[in-house]
Amino acid sequence: MANHGRLEGKICIVTGSTSGIGRGIAELFAREGASVIIAARREDEGARVVKGITDNGNVASFFQLDVTNESSWQGIIDYTLKTYKRLDVLVNNAGIGFLKPIVETTIPEWRNVMATNVESVFLGVKTAVPVMKLNGKRGGSIINISSNIVYVPSAMNGAYCTSKGAVAAFSHVAAVELAKDNIRVNIVYPGFVNTAILDVAYQKAAETGRTKEELMAMFGESNLVGRIGEPIDLAYPVLFLASDESGFVTGSDFVIDGGEVWKRGGADDALAKDAR
Repeated sequence: MANHGRLEGKICIVTGSTSGIGRGIAELFAREGASVIIAARREDEGARVVKGITDNGNVASFFQLDVTNESSWQGIIDYTLKTYKRLDVLVNNAGIGFLKPIVETTIPEWRNVMATNVESVFLGVKTAVPVMKLNGKRGGSIINISSNIVYVPSAMNGAYCTSKGAVAAFSHVAAVELAKDNIRVNIVYPGFVNTAILDVAYQKAAETGRTKEELMAMFGESNLVGRIGEPIDLAYPVLFLASDESGFVTGSDFVIDGGEVWKRGGADDALAKDAR
């Protein structure tokens, strides 16, 4: 696909980018002129993503990153400086979740989600900011991926929902703290997106006799658009936040969920009454 240049010359790290939303973001960034570091644990899948990007004439490389490990984070920052000389954009996308009632959730399960979803964002910001400060007035952009579950919580998502709320709160503090360094921090809240993280829900549905297609349709009915999202639906808003087009945007919340929060808040009923 053609390179349109909205991120021309920018150096970007995208975590959890071997599949799903992260992969969609990384591929779009590369098409828009960025040099993208695919940051994830799975080297074989990372190599495939890199090949797909470079075969299209764009720039990408892979770094095997454990987002829960500070030394691993320092490693990717050092690699980025050595390879590309600077860092402009960090997308903290990596995340995990599971479905289980609160009283059945174990401490190891809880801590694993917090380490992967929350501590990873803290470590990413902590290690990336000193490098972004070197950009001077050009600054940098950090985009942290939360979830619309913060606004529309559901049963059996205690750990995941809590972790994503923490990501949002931390990001707001970071936006205030880093503004003086010309580093912008924004938060994206996806709704239901067709990625592997929904496999847990599909497995639970199968236990009750429902098919994946039926569950996808149900998820789609929960929002105003009438379908679940695809990774590209998230990638374009993140592209805006990574680009210079969003130079006046920081500390902001972007709910990208097809209007699920709006619909479940009763807005559709109010609109229907107005129409009548």
